[in-house]
Amino acid sequence: MDVLRTPRAMRWVALGLLLGWLWPAATAQADIIMKVLVVNPSETEVKEFAISSPLPPEVRPENILDADGLQVEYDSQAQAYVLTGTVVLKPKESLRRQVTLEDVWVIPPERFSMLRSETDELMQKLSGTPYEGRGRLLAQSIVRHLADIGASQEQTAVSPMEHINRYREDTNALQLVETDLVSLRQLMVMAALEPAAQTILAGTHTASGGAHERGRLSILATWRMIFAVVGLLGFISLSFFLVWQRQLKLQLAKQQAQDAASSTPPQASPNGNGIHAPDPHSVPSRLRPKAPLSSS
Repeated sequence: MDVLRTPRAMRWVALGLLLGWLWPAATAQADIIMKVLVVNPSETEVKEFAISSPLPPEVRPENILDADGLQVEYDSQAQAYVLTGTVVLKPKESLRRQVTLEDVWVIPPERFSMLRSETDELMQKLSGTPYEGRGRLLAQSIVRHLADIGASQEQTAVSPMEHINRYREDTNALQLVETDLVSLRQLMVMAALEPAAQTILAGTHTASGGAHERGRLSILATWRMIFAVVGLLGFISLSFFLVWQRQLKLQLAKQQAQDAASSTPPQASPNGNGIHAPDPHSVPSRLRPKAPLSSS
């Protein structure tokens, strides 16, 4: 019996309706199984089907625990990895593939702990500064969002698609938390420029006049060092510029002298051929013709 190759459009229709997911366990760390079912609807013809099933964008080849005989390729147009393969099915025959994927749609608890720890550390450094109030508002927003995201991650999903969609929503919310954390870091930097806050950031928790003066002197010394470095760089740049300008003038003068020498025409001679006539007085005496003897 001849094998009939199905058109590409029919392959996509046949596969697109027969892809599914399995949720084998209720635990958050359970592996996820992706089902691929191919069916030959013909009653008389043997057909060849090309499997091309894109994986979720979060999945990498190392996250595929079992491809069940399929190959993993990267599709540059879809910008995702794709399960590919070719199967030949008899009339009314079907083929099932189950691809086991690692559950990468989970936010690690360590990430929540790291963000909370950095928030507490920044608030300790902002304590007693003019930016403490604004920092407290940002810190409260960070803590509240982290609690909501953590509670969402602990909920049990009824299906893999719900689990994946919830992870994506929580990831977007976590990006907002990191944005607030960046603003909190900026407040800490701004507070570091204040004389009073400089003492606190240096580890001195006293409000005495001596500590305040040490913080002020530390800032003045820092600015003096900055100005000294900038001045040194400016002096070096000026020196290079003067040396370059001097070399340029010498090269221009040399070029002008060469141009002037090449453009000067030779002096014309009386005979018009450009060669000076020899001076008769410059001819050696032994070569001069003797004067004819006059007859007496």
